[in-house]
Amino acid sequence: MSSPSEGCKSTAHLLGAHLDGQLDAVKTLEVEDHLSACEVCRERLALDRALRGSLKKAVKTATPQDVRARMLAAMTAETAREVGRLEENEAEEARSSLALDRPLNQGSPAKPGRGMLRHWRTMLPLASAAALALAWGSASKQPVTLGSTGLTSAGFGNDELLREFVAQHSRPLPPEQTDPKQVRQLERYVGVPVHVQQFAPFSQNQNARFVGGRVVPVHGSERAAMLQYELSQGSNVQRVTVFVYNPRNVQVGGAHLAPRAIGTAEVRVGQTDGYSVVVREQGGVGYTYASDLDPETSAKMVAAAASD
Repeated sequence: MSSPSEGCKSTAHLLGAHLDGQLDAVKTLEVEDHLSACEVCRERLALDRALRGSLKKAVKTATPQDVRARMLAAMTAETAREVGRLEENEAEEARSSLALDRPLNQGSPAKPGRGMLRHWRTMLPLASAAALALAWGSASKQPVTLGSTGLTSAGFGNDELLREFVAQHSRPLPPEQTDPKQVRQLERYVGVPVHVQQFAPFSQNQNARFVGGRVVPVHGSERAAMLQYELSQGSNVQRVTVFVYNPRNVQVGGAHLAPRAIGTAEVRVGQTDGYSVVVREQGGVGYTYASDLDPETSAKMVAAAASD
């Protein structure tokens, strides 16, 4: 049996890929099992996630318009000071040459490059410090713009919320409502219509079953309805989880997802943390599907459900 330190060593190099959603389902479960028992690795993962979120905010924040003007003014002033110092040095050397009764052209040659060297030695640290201060100040004080609605979406960021949905699919909480007729009661918590979707079987012996639904919180004060399904074919059971939410308040991203047209709607299809995901919006309602299926089958499943 491996010690905790050995487990941390074997998991540490997977944390970055885990955050990027590049691990397969088996490795993802191994990392999640270790994280559930290791506080050190959980803190390391939280720090890495926070750093990535800060960098995203800094990149998405517009630079103030007067920054360039201030930097140019500072560089111009520093150049003027360096020119003045260079002229003063040349005059001093000329006076020294005359005092020694030597022709000026035989005196010690001036070194014009020296002033420029001091200039760049002065300005490079100044420019670096200004850039760092701007990036960290912007990341800590200004909000991230997510989407064109101008609303701040729930969650750390679009990708983080998508990974949270996938994590809830991989380790689901027990349902609160198992009767399909009672699922509409969840609407008052999420603010959009909620109903049980009918998934058409993809083979003759496949059966689709509604397991149940519940309300789950997302980061912030928003909520989503979580509907769980099972697609069974003999002893093979694959799970599908549908998250229903108000897309004006909860914006699920996923820049790595490929757009695809289904009917008159455009959806995004791909994989996150080893699971297939599909994100779509229809009739003012947002849907995120996380499943054990492959992406192509997931897209067909969503197309069939969207046509109901």
